[in-house]
This record gives sequence, structure tokens and C-alpha cells, in this order.
Amino acid sequence: MGRRRFALFICALLAAAAGLARHVVRGRAATPLDRFLALSTVLTGVGDLARDHAQIYLDCLLARPEQAAALADLYTRAGLVGDAPACPLDDLTARGVFADARLRALADEILLFWYTGQYDAADGRALATYEGSLAWRSLPYTSAPGICGGAMGSWGEPPAG
Repeated sequence: MGRRRFALFICALLAAAAGLARHVVRGRAATPLDRFLALSTVLTGVGDLARDHAQIYLDCLLARPEQAAALADLYTRAGLVGDAPACPLDDLTARGVFADARLRALADEILLFWYTGQYDAADGRALATYEGSLAWRSLPYTSAPGICGGAMGSWGEPPAG
């Protein structure tokens, strides 16, 4: 095999690998957890949500048939079908998605999960995270009570900025 054929072979191999990588990423985006994370990102405006917490919240919703049906409807209305990206929150609001009381209540519950770190377990309210909840993440100048915010005496200095 000459150099030219070898170079063409390598180019073809790289192109095939890139196509396979795109296919794998698209296939991964269609998993239930990734769809729930995409929806949660739209609702919260936060992009780096914890996958383990998302799984807990998703399982909580899927355990109740009425919530599971509402979630499927919200996915469809948000454009989370197949590989399509979710619609921005403003678009969902403008299209009247949240005028449907059932979908609004579901969106509110998802927001409550993320901002409080609490969810409904079989035996009552449970805690998925305390310091990792968005309520504390949205307040970068402080930390959750009972959580060390830095070195000894760090509270004595004003916050940066």
C-alpha cells in the first residue's frame, strides 16, 4: 500500500470514527436520565446538575403513574423527543405549556426537588442532598448551616467581589 492510499485509508477511518462518536452521543442523549437532566436544565437554568440526584428525582416521579404521564407530556411539549434539544424556557412559556395546570404543577415539583434537595419517598419526605441543593448553590457568598465554609476564621473576612 502506497503512502497516498494509506493516507486516504486513515482519513476514511477517522471520518467513520467521528460518525460513530456522534451516533453514540445521540443515542446516549435519548436515555431517560439524560432527558430528565435536559428538562431540569431548562427549568432551573443550571447546566451542571448532579446525575445521582437526577436519578432519585426521576425515580420519584416515575413511581407515580399520573406524574409519569405528565412527565412524558412535558417532554413532548418541551421538544425532548429523540435527539432534539429542549426548547428554551421562554419558548415553553410563550407556547402556553405552563397554562396546563398539570404540567405547571410537575414543573414546580421538579424545581422544588432541585432547590430543596428533597423528594417524596414511599414513607414520606426524604433528602437527596443538603448542601448540593440549588438553594445553597445559588448563594455563593454563604454555605448551608452546619457545613464548613472554609478555613478557621474565614467568616471574619468580607466575601470577595
